Amino acid sequence: MVKKSSVFFAITAGVAAYAVTKKVLSSDQSKVKAKLQEFKEESAETGVRYYNYARDFFNDEAAKPSFDGLKNKVVETASDLKNNEKINQAFSSLKSATADLRSELAAQKEAANAADEEETAEDEIIIDGRSAFGQAKAAADFEEDHPTETFFPHGE
Repeated sequence: MVKKSSVFFAITAGVAAYAVTKKVLSSDQSKVKAKLQEFKEESAETGVRYYNYARDFFNDEAAKPSFDGLKNKVVETASDLKNNEKINQAFSSLKSATADLRSELAAQKEAANAADEEETAEDEIIIDGRSAFGQAKAAADFEEDHPTETFFPHGE
């Protein structure tokens, strides 16, 4: 539920915003229109100028990268990385560390499964005649045979 004061505040704020907007726009409406028109013209000129820059750049043959050059760079970089001894050592170290971690996690998982099986065997509940239920039944039977007697003090 919305409080009445919140609704009243929202309506008051809306009316105040509307009144201020009407007053500002009515007094400076011609200035605002002139500023908007000036901004529109400047942004159109800027857009055309940047379009021409982009068109000139993409039409320039010297600026176009060749696909073969790019392909050669990629192949060269890949062969450098493949032949780099430090990177090969790092990959082999990473592979051995990953294998060690996998074996350790598998061993921990097996140990956890064994511990869970052991816990489930210990957590079994066994109910017999000497349990709490049996004791409660015996107390109820005793109460039936020996009803509670009420004694009033001072002979009342």
